[in-house]
Amino acid sequence: MRERAMLDPRRGRGIALSAFAFAVAATASACTPPMPPDVLAAQAESQIECQTGSTDVSVPDNLFGAMTFVGDALTAVCPDQTLMEVGPQEPAKLKVVDGTPSPDDVSDFTAGCPAGDVIYVPLYSYPVTLAYNIFGLEGLVLTPEAVAGILTGSITSWEDPAITDANEGFDLSGLPAIEVYTVDQDRGSVQAMTTWLSEEAPQSWSDGTLERLPGNITFGSSLEMSEELAFMEGAVAILPVFEAINAFVPTAAFPVTYGDEGGAEEELIAYPDDPQLAKIGSGAMALSVDDQGNIAATPAVGGIPDDEIFDLAASKIILQEDQPVIGWPVLGTGHLLVCDDPADPLPLSVAQYALRLAGQGALETYGLTPLPEPVRIETFEPLKVTVAEED
Repeated sequence: MRERAMLDPRRGRGIALSAFAFAVAATASACTPPMPPDVLAAQAESQIECQTGSTDVSVPDNLFGAMTFVGDALTAVCPDQTLMEVGPQEPAKLKVVDGTPSPDDVSDFTAGCPAGDVIYVPLYSYPVTLAYNIFGLEGLVLTPEAVAGILTGSITSWEDPAITDANEGFDLSGLPAIEVYTVDQDRGSVQAMTTWLSEEAPQSWSDGTLERLPGNITFGSSLEMSEELAFMEGAVAILPVFEAINAFVPTAAFPVTYGDEGGAEEELIAYPDDPQLAKIGSGAMALSVDDQGNIAATPAVGGIPDDEIFDLAASKIILQEDQPVIGWPVLGTGHLLVCDDPADPLPLSVAQYALRLAGQGALETYGLTPLPEPVRIETFEPLKVTVAEED
């Protein structure tokens, strides 16, 4: 795969602009501005048409229900079209992959799509943190070095200086030993966390990016782990924030280091339950495109958005005066794999709807973070979204 050096939301590659738009472009002066991304997006969305029938989507167990939100929103506007969630191992012409899809993910899905082409695009992101069970203790700050030490087992006590030095206002004495919980499955949250640790604490974390944590207390499913985490004091787990909220367990805050306007290094403490910080942080993802035009997104780490990925105005985020454009530093990404079968237009139609503003809003209601607008617009080409021609 080749790295995409630049995302220009004004290009609308692969989107068939109307004859009127081409005529204007051909005759306008050099001062005529390009079509705004929001206008281009609105025109493209109007081209998505309702279908008749039902289609299945395979969903990871920790995200079960997310695509039901999308399906309900779709059926509200297309009453004859429905979407049904099935388990991660069940065959379906749509599949949600939690994390950046691997070659095995794509090849396994392709085997079940013999009559069509496989399309994959980013679908959402979500903030990831270290959830912990310490009764009555909210807002614990953990540095990348502390998180790395906890996950590698070199830190087993809450009284370790790597933890207490950043939490001088908390009494961490007499607590049970730290136990790390994980799931015996590949998870986008683990991929995001270990990517962040590799970049922010390379001396403390040398294992690189992982999809699952070996050698810890493992569970067969995310639900089993979350339920046990809620009862076992001292336990910790890498979790998407929405899972931690559902399990009623506290979530760690992380420091973010950035350069101010004068070039001086500054640090702020970010808290994971702020959806605005998640939207800003999602702009730190990197995109790559394969020879067929499919798009993959890496985890978004660091908290500093890329100007070519993130559009503050389009995000509708309102910052306080003098607030830096800094977001949550660890976000996982999810992708949608589509079997584009000419004989069955339903899967592609659902995928197109999921990348509409309404579909993204449905995912946000579930607890996920919508894609940055320039990234969402970039998915239009592989999903064959076109702008209707005007008479």
